[in-house]
Amino acid sequence: MNAHIVFGLFALYVAAISLWLVLAGQQDTLLALLRQFWGRTVGHALYFVARVALPILICVICLSWGIRQYDATIAFHNSDPPLQLNIEYYRNLRLMLLMDKSPEPVDVIYGA
Repeated sequence: MNAHIVFGLFALYVAAISLWLVLAGQQDTLLALLRQFWGRTVGHALYFVARVALPILICVICLSWGIRQYDATIAFHNSDPPLQLNIEYYRNLRLMLLMDKSPEPVDVIYGA
């Protein structure tokens, strides 16, 4: 799954939990401090913007960006090679592995 879609879903989760806690009447320390310092109306507005509106905005942006970049052909692509049970395939594979070996350099000091 695309990382933007996952991040957008997480932002939606954060916004939903924060909104549910406010609507249920449960206060966290940030809301209590904002209400004490700025007053009830402005404190709730700042809390709503910081904890609900901004995550919803991030959710919309990330979900739309992730859906825009999502390539559906990847889901239908079969990346697993077929199972080869004949001996010729493994002989050819062994020959290719033997030919692929490159000689080790003798005078090279690694990690210096």
